[in-house]
Amino acid sequence: MSSEETVEVVIPLVKTITSLSFRNLRYTVPQQQRGGSDKKQLLKNISGTFRSGRLSAIMGPSGAGKSSLMNVLSGFKSSGVKGRILINNEVIERAKYRQLVAYTTQDVPLLQNITVQETFHYAADLKLPSRVTRIHKTKIVNDIIALLGLEKCAHNQARNLSGGERKRLSIGLELVSNPKIMFFDEPTSGLDSESSYQVIRYMKELARQGRCVVSVIHQPSSELLELFDDLYVVADGRCMYQGALEDLVPTLTEAGFVCPQYYNRADFALKVASMLDTDSGDKVNQLMKRMESITTEHLNGFHDDQHDELLDEGRRKGGSSPQYPISAFLQFWILTRRTALGTFRNLALTRLRFIGHILFGLIVGAVFYDVGDNGSKVLSNISCLIMMLMFIVFSNSMTVVLTFPLEMAVFIREYKSNCYSIAAYFCSKIVADFPLMLAGVTCFQLIAYYLTGQLNETSRIVMFWAVCALMGWTAQMYGMVAGSVFPVDVSPFVVPSSMIPMILFSGFFIRYSELLDVFKPLTYVSPFRYGFEGLALTTYGMNRTEIGCEDMFCYYRKSVKVLELLEVKDSCYWMDVGGLGVWILVLHVLLYVSLRLRLRWNQ
Repeated sequence: MSSEETVEVVIPLVKTITSLSFRNLRYTVPQQQRGGSDKKQLLKNISGTFRSGRLSAIMGPSGAGKSSLMNVLSGFKSSGVKGRILINNEVIERAKYRQLVAYTTQDVPLLQNITVQETFHYAADLKLPSRVTRIHKTKIVNDIIALLGLEKCAHNQARNLSGGERKRLSIGLELVSNPKIMFFDEPTSGLDSESSYQVIRYMKELARQGRCVVSVIHQPSSELLELFDDLYVVADGRCMYQGALEDLVPTLTEAGFVCPQYYNRADFALKVASMLDTDSGDKVNQLMKRMESITTEHLNGFHDDQHDELLDEGRRKGGSSPQYPISAFLQFWILTRRTALGTFRNLALTRLRFIGHILFGLIVGAVFYDVGDNGSKVLSNISCLIMMLMFIVFSNSMTVVLTFPLEMAVFIREYKSNCYSIAAYFCSKIVADFPLMLAGVTCFQLIAYYLTGQLNETSRIVMFWAVCALMGWTAQMYGMVAGSVFPVDVSPFVVPSSMIPMILFSGFFIRYSELLDVFKPLTYVSPFRYGFEGLALTTYGMNRTEIGCEDMFCYYRKSVKVLELLEVKDSCYWMDVGGLGVWILVLHVLLYVSLRLRLRWNQ
């Protein structure tokens, strides 16, 4: 879309005037130093106001606190923050504030296998109340696509979008809920001059509709700077200038900083903000004190009570509004459909994974062909059982651990944008991935079971399948937990290195009685023990009397001797099922806790 073209804006205008004020914001982060830990203050009693209908830019040199201020104002950072944030000079409850505010970070994570149009539709389903009809949601989505010039790529998956298209898509995701306050963190980073101009022009249009639009901008060109109405210059965590763009040069001139003719005003402001540690630092400090006094006078009309909460937690009169626009069940249903669609389109996670189960089932069946009912090949059959377990575990854990960390960034962004609850995401992720895991394990188990010549009894087949399915479920949950706790470059190493010791205590490589006493308790916390015992009991237990023998003499012709060899004669199949069930339950709890911890780490 060229800059001369215009699009009729049919997104609902914001009718009410909304001003955002902040007072005495202080933001500190822990900092490791020699001899102990310390805290570094990034924002130092900074105050200011942003008005609706005007496009405001936050500027400042590197390390001045621009992104920190944006993260605090948007509510994405709350740990280590003190001060007040006011909407129309009133403190509102946190849930309502999150509904009013939209924040687009510098690099917005997206689900790579979902198209632009589908991404907007899912955002509309999550952010708009259930009373909004499908026709109305579709109209809103189409209007946003037209407004941002995304018609040509509406049916492209996110992984195929250019940098400018991704930026506009991220802006559009926040437009769905028609927010009154919009924050953008360096929306032009990585874009060429024309794409940058288009993005800022779209933001200017959003401000004209009555929204309060604030953006962090880094060294804008003169042409780009003209699109902004107000500037907020930050230096060393303090406000150096706040006001209209046309008042910037006169204010700096009064402070003793004369801008040369034809000099970019943004570059000159950054140059002045970088003079704190020079001989002109006193002039900059005087300018900051002047700005602080002007801001304090403007905010004096607000009655400041004694506590220092950033936002009200909903304990005041009038109660609290619902945090999410739709019910928990609808959140679960929408997320499940979206996750299932993205998983189905993921080549590595679906087709290759499914084909891999079938191919390896054929390989196992060919290598261990017809060893299941042959007393002279019992040891080979036992090796086949542990091989099947190892494939099921590693194939289902590694595929998840490679993809789940990438989705965590999307989860954190959408949760902080007040799209859904942790419980809804947790349940949807488990339900959406479960059928694919179950289908792959079932195909692999049936192919390998029949080709290896195991007993063709319905009860044994079902019990054998149950153990394989439980091991696959355990592996998938284990991969999710590792993917939620560790980054993508660490988790592929953590999963196999932590599972190898568990395999050692399965009872296959060394019998339980041969272990040192210090290691024996570890066998009870190894899922491979329960899986291997379960398969061994299913294959050679359940009143199985004799095993077929092709030779004249087979030592393991009696199945009881096989059970004695494996030291599982007195074991119970249902105890093994219960052991795997406990593992699955614990991993579910750990996954939920890890999701909460990831959110806390990003506060």
